[in-house]
Amino acid sequence: MKSSVLRFVFAAVFAIGLSLHAVAQTPAPAATGPSKPGAIKVGKVQGQVTRLTADSKTFELKVGDTLVETDLIQTGQGSMVVIVFANGASIKLGSNTSMQIAEFKMDPLPKAIEVATLKEEPTISRTRLKLNRGELVGDVKHLNREKGSSFEIATPVGAAGIRGTQFRIVFIPSGNGTSFTFQLQTADGHVTFYSGQAQAAGPELNVLTANEIVVTADATVDPTTGAITVTNVQVPDAPASMSTTATAAITQQVTEVIVEATKNTTITISEQQQASTTPTDTGTTGGGTGGGTTGGTTGDSGTTQSGTTDTSGTGGTGGTGGTGGTGGTGGGGSGNLGVTPGNQKLTNGAGG
Repeated sequence: MKSSVLRFVFAAVFAIGLSLHAVAQTPAPAATGPSKPGAIKVGKVQGQVTRLTADSKTFELKVGDTLVETDLIQTGQGSMVVIVFANGASIKLGSNTSMQIAEFKMDPLPKAIEVATLKEEPTISRTRLKLNRGELVGDVKHLNREKGSSFEIATPVGAAGIRGTQFRIVFIPSGNGTSFTFQLQTADGHVTFYSGQAQAAGPELNVLTANEIVVTADATVDPTTGAITVTNVQVPDAPASMSTTATAAITQQVTEVIVEATKNTTITISEQQQASTTPTDTGTTGGGTGGGTTGGTTGDSGTTQSGTTDTSGTGGTGGTGGTGGTGGTGGGGSGNLGVTPGNQKLTNGAGG
């Protein structure tokens, strides 16, 4: 009898041990990142700055306006805008700049966000911007990268992974359009440059405080289709030191323009909630209520490795507006740039 009981107890203990071992060996579920669009707000506007939505509506931006994923922001000659994100990051777009907010995910918080008081992002976020041309100066708070946060700025010749820093990126064509110059300067912090349009696309260069890189590429434009073929992308072997004057100029822009713009910028709970539930394929209308019907859709992005050509969406006809006027005709959305590192083919989508 005792023998039977002992055998039963031993078997039970052995079974429990196997179960505990199986539980210990089972990997924990992967942490999920933010799933909802985050709040984005305009902190300062100077000159003519427009917003093109995914459904091809165009609006003049003013201080306090909200933005959403997929918005394309364009500044005119002598114009600038400061854009503030709910994760504490702020960017200034200079004159003649075109940038798309490809993605900004950050789940809403249960309180208002006083952007100027943040030293680091309050939660986890994921940001992807596409600088098509022009100048961008950024002030990104410390990111929770160990928890999955990321901040990336892509251009046709390379992408910059931001790690919490003050930096400047310039991507401009030459006067005759036969070449492009990409310049990345880090005034404070750490930025990683990747050849191609994504962080896994190619070799990386770490650009630390007071360092810079300059990347050049040849370009030809098809007079019929407008397609731009970029070749002979020249990436330096290592970063170079910045001049004291260049470093100070970036710091001055951050301090006098970006920080000043965020001092009076609060992202309220309702703005966060609205951002998390706003469809990113439609734009809000300005002026009176009841804007026009949805315009054309934005062209799909070109495949980054194949360099396939993008096409723009066809402009739809706006419906009759409510109070405040009639809806306008939807324009064609601008196609994003399709890129192949080293031998790149880009096509700007044509408007409808």
